[in-house]
Amino acid sequence: MRPRLSVILGLATASATEPYFRQALDNAYGQGKTTTAYMGAAVNEGNFNDETYLSVASDYYNLVTSENSCKFGAIQGKQGEFDFSGCDQVLDFAVQNSMAFRGHNLIWGVYNPSWVENGNMTSDELKNVLETHIATVLSHYKGKAVAWDVVNEALNETGTLKHNIWNNITDNYIDVAFKAARKADPDTKLFYNDYNVASSSGWSKTKSDAMYDMVKGMLDRGVPVDGVGLQFHVGTGYDMLDGVKMNMARYGELGVEVHITELDLVCSQKNGYDCTWSSEMEAQQGQLYSNLLDLCLSEPACTNFETWGFTDKYTWQDDGTHPLPF
Repeated sequence: MRPRLSVILGLATASATEPYFRQALDNAYGQGKTTTAYMGAAVNEGNFNDETYLSVASDYYNLVTSENSCKFGAIQGKQGEFDFSGCDQVLDFAVQNSMAFRGHNLIWGVYNPSWVENGNMTSDELKNVLETHIATVLSHYKGKAVAWDVVNEALNETGTLKHNIWNNITDNYIDVAFKAARKADPDTKLFYNDYNVASSSGWSKTKSDAMYDMVKGMLDRGVPVDGVGLQFHVGTGYDMLDGVKMNMARYGELGVEVHITELDLVCSQKNGYDCTWSSEMEAQQGQLYSNLLDLCLSEPACTNFETWGFTDKYTWQDDGTHPLPF
């Protein structure tokens, strides 16, 4: 593994117990903010037999999210049978290394088990499934997670709601999910998470504005939403940081937190699965990581800076795109 980000951001000077992000927050805002701000990474328990993987995760990060094992299908593959083993492994790793644990995700329109997708349930039956799943999962992790992505990726690029199985609930399923989550755990922070929404200007403006309006409407209706997750599956040429800053600021004005989630920066110059990777491209990627972190630090609403994975050795992105810091 190559510590590209560590060289540019100064991670090499940080200890295992005080990652660079926490040190930077101390310098920028003082001790008061560090209790609610994190340098995070998604991890996969399937890689826990790799000692280097575990060492880097615990040395450079103070929050972890399970990449897949806390999702609906992983936990409740069969109706009424809840398997927390994979999600628990990630939580245990966090606890053992004095890290925070972030849950992802409770309700999503895809990758649901067949008994949900093909169960031909009535609105009331489906609503009960949603509420029961959320109540059971959050009761199991009550007091152990700093936040949960309650609903994931519900919007089309046009800003309309995607059609999925949960739309068959007569009531607004997003409102139902957030209310059920708050009832199950009054203390964990509840987030809506989506992609192509980070900047309120440029090509993501339409969807970004729709997400902002949705969250504002939820707050106006008394729906308990504490924050938004802004995914960043983008390329090294991403150039809309001013729009990102404006977007974070307007969420801050609403009184909700912003988490940078699912951050990875693929090589923008690629042909098929191959990227024209060079020292110049590496420096460009490192500078964008650094600029995004600086942006997060500059906005009080931004309380988590999280990469989706942390090493190119284990990434969901295409081979040869070099998306991650190590």
